[in-house]
Amino acid sequence: MSKSASLSFENITFSFGKNIIVSDFSLDVKKGSFTTLLGPSGCGKTTLLRLVSGFLEPSEGSIKIDGINQNKLPPEAREIGMVFQDYALFPHMTVEKNLFYGLGIKNNKKEDKEKNIALIHKTARVLGIYNLLDRFPHELSGGQQQRVALGRAIVLEPKILLMDEPLSSLDAKLRTQVREELQEIQKNLGITTLYVTHDQEEALSLSDTIAVINHGKLLQTGSPREIYFNPANSFVADFVGRANFLKKDGKNIIVRPEWINLEKVLNFSEDNNELYGTIISSAFLGTVTRYRIRSNDGSANIIIADENNRLDEIPVGTKVRIIINRYNISSVENNT
Repeated sequence: MSKSASLSFENITFSFGKNIIVSDFSLDVKKGSFTTLLGPSGCGKTTLLRLVSGFLEPSEGSIKIDGINQNKLPPEAREIGMVFQDYALFPHMTVEKNLFYGLGIKNNKKEDKEKNIALIHKTARVLGIYNLLDRFPHELSGGQQQRVALGRAIVLEPKILLMDEPLSSLDAKLRTQVREELQEIQKNLGITTLYVTHDQEEALSLSDTIAVINHGKLLQTGSPREIYFNPANSFVADFVGRANFLKKDGKNIIVRPEWINLEKVLNFSEDNNELYGTIISSAFLGTVTRYRIRSNDGSANIIIADENNRLDEIPVGTKVRIIINRYNISSVENNT
């Protein structure tokens, strides 16, 4: 365990019968950081959260918070807060009572009530929901409900905040707005956060550290830029953003769509150092136009190229030269 780690997974394995869900998983989560578990549905992300929270126990290995082994500790004894995918707000309670609920269980002495109310009001101000304390969940927008769910977790002053795809139910525009707010709140509070998502953009925009998982195994850990620009293998490259897998000078290379420019040509050159293809479809996405190109190198590769500096669309059927501006050499074949 690293001295700077607030939460540590040490060689965690978890199985349902003979079905291994998490396999020999080790990860240090730094104090005050925002760390995201990123991977496809069913890869073991939520299982890892449930292991931290105490709802499940590992078959092998240990989970430590500030160096203290959490194995066998009941959920209520662990200093964690959790925000669920569906927020799990009580519909018959006001915002204030929803925030008070966890504190009322933890500190149920009469003399704690005044202290708890002060803490609730302070938290509500930080989250921008102080003026909503007397409302019920059905009177709130999706973004407001998300902040209430976050508030209910952080009023407990947990050492670790766990978040299980909390933005998945929001529409695209609101999701972007709320994740920006979430990032600001987390940094202001300095609370160690473990976040689960399968949304690559969400992970890249929010995280200090991303842990990419597949089939219960940790494939790569690093900063968003490290993961994006230097993926450890083909799965990571393809899952975190889009990637083209090509060969150059006998080596496997990874080329992101935005690392490509296209140049219209009348005919293909026979120069083996040049790469050509034919546009087979295009999609205007606002910031970029995404082209699918069938390469003319004999491999029949479909190459994806994103261009953001072209006003006119290149028509389907146009022959183009494919100019690769940068690439990453992949020394790992397409495995997980």
